[in-house]
Amino acid sequence: MGEGHPLQFLDVSALAKELGRAQRRWGRVSLAAGAAAGAEPGEVFALARAVVCSWWEREEFWERETAWGWRLEQVAAATRRRCADPAGWGAGQWRLLVRDAVTFPEVVAMAQALVDPRMRQLVAGDGAGALVRGRGGGERFAAALGERLGREWLGELQAQERTGPLVSWAQAVSREQRREAGLPPRQGRYGLWWVHTAHRPVEVGAGLRLMAEAVDAIARPGCGAGAGPEAVGRGKPPAAGGWQAQWAVPRRAGHGRGLEQRSARLFAEGLEQARRHAAKFGHLAVPHTDGQVTEGFDLGRWLANQRAEAASLTRQRAAQLQQLDPWWNPPWPVDWQRAWYRARAHVLAHGRVHGGDNLDALPHWFQRWLRHQITHYRQLQPRQQSLLAELGLTQGEVECFWAWPGRRRPAPDSLAVARAYAARHGHLAVSQPTVVDGFPLGRWLTHARLRQRAAGRPTRIGRELTALDPWWNPPWPIPWQQMWWTCRHRLSGLPHHLAWWPDAPNREYAIAWLSEQAARRPLLQPGQQDMVEELLALAGGVPQWQPRISDIAWQTLSPLLPPPTHTGGRPRSERQLLEAIIHIACTRQAWTRLPAALSPFEACRHRYLNWHSDGTLTRICQAVLPEQDTHWQQHLATYLRSPGMK
Repeated sequence: MGEGHPLQFLDVSALAKELGRAQRRWGRVSLAAGAAAGAEPGEVFALARAVVCSWWEREEFWERETAWGWRLEQVAAATRRRCADPAGWGAGQWRLLVRDAVTFPEVVAMAQALVDPRMRQLVAGDGAGALVRGRGGGERFAAALGERLGREWLGELQAQERTGPLVSWAQAVSREQRREAGLPPRQGRYGLWWVHTAHRPVEVGAGLRLMAEAVDAIARPGCGAGAGPEAVGRGKPPAAGGWQAQWAVPRRAGHGRGLEQRSARLFAEGLEQARRHAAKFGHLAVPHTDGQVTEGFDLGRWLANQRAEAASLTRQRAAQLQQLDPWWNPPWPVDWQRAWYRARAHVLAHGRVHGGDNLDALPHWFQRWLRHQITHYRQLQPRQQSLLAELGLTQGEVECFWAWPGRRRPAPDSLAVARAYAARHGHLAVSQPTVVDGFPLGRWLTHARLRQRAAGRPTRIGRELTALDPWWNPPWPIPWQQMWWTCRHRLSGLPHHLAWWPDAPNREYAIAWLSEQAARRPLLQPGQQDMVEELLALAGGVPQWQPRISDIAWQTLSPLLPPPTHTGGRPRSERQLLEAIIHIACTRQAWTRLPAALSPFEACRHRYLNWHSDGTLTRICQAVLPEQDTHWQQHLATYLRSPGMK
């Protein structure tokens, strides 16, 4: 089996089916490793083994794991029946000896997940920070990994992990995604398949030798030389401080030992400088570009390197830094954490702050920082909100600040107003002066359109608004979009919970506008053409002009018209000229947009000016006409009273 123990074999007959399936599966994985990932199968297997062995050493993993304990018990019991029990062996030795056999199916499944491009795409989409610093999004990869391994609870545990071989692999995937296309994959310590020294699992022979040297220190009650299979198969790791935590990496000799000693010496030097800084200032939020070198040591650069390599730190080193400052490697920018420490020092000296009444009395830097936190409060992580609560800025204080008139609402509140408006009206084609419940929705949407057009791509707010209204930011003028919705409501009917606003375009105007757009269809943009086609389908085709003056009304109106005066040119029908004037009064369109069935607009407008000046149109409005003609008669009277309608 290996050096350091007298056993020649392990009896894995109880796991024969599982190991056989895993072995056949590994054949397919090894082929996929070279084809899809461009890696050597041995490198992929080593990384997958390091990941699974890191779970093997975690106590919280064993609290939920059920398969490994049963496998360990079966293999240990079968082997003890066929081989003599080595003297002095306990549960720790057996767990180390059977580890690779027990975890082989999970190692193969893990290797298959690592070479799967879809899993790597999940990591690249979430970003390595999602796994390393818990910025959200890493849960998708962790959940998918748990489903592949048949352990749904694994996603919850892995999402909380900040160090380890899997997190280092996620960092490498993120680095590869940022590289230019066409470059060969990186090799060595920055490659995808590199396993850091601190993450390499202890080998059986080296581990047994270390355990033999420290057997008295790591022995647990009930795990002595006579421990039976019952003690072996409980499925629980050694207590904290056991050999896994103390000897996670075997001792080296020669050149490797020298590198390890140098790394430990440099870390101890940096840790001492960090301890002095924490004792003086109370934190380790030192910027990378601080430029302050104390006793020949650049603490800011050293801490930045430790944060960048946080996934490769041993648990002991991470715990030492955590003891100096719980937020030495926060999941948000270090600048934010440093500003919070500065704010906390001010609060300790002058008292807690409030969201409303005393911001103006604070220093300018503190006031600006707090206002920024209040504005974007809902975008902060829960732990950031807890830190702000320590300063006195609780959720209630923030809501009081938002309630002040004239304050800028955060994006979530603005989206809520836009969402409510879209649900009520069906669109977001609002003009800039539009105000909804005291919120300037029109101005906010105008700024959102300008920001998206300046960015040249969909913004975060833009994607939210597109889900509410695909044409919230059309490439044509907003008034055209508003008129389209007006015409649509005039044709299909206004929803029952809405009402027409004063001076809203009437049905006559909407139909005339649709006729004009149908005539200009080749000049419209493709999206506009589709929208016009939708309206034409509702209208049953292109609307045609229809006479408005009935024959009975014309018999009453014809004596009211002055006798025609022929001044040259083609004679015009008086009834046709009056129809043109009534059409303009009903639709409020320009004279140049008269339908082709009516007279030329120059003659019609000239006759309108003459009849308006001599009172003919006023007499027409006062005439008693049939009920079917009162509609256009009222529109004509309103048109004559409107200023500037000439």
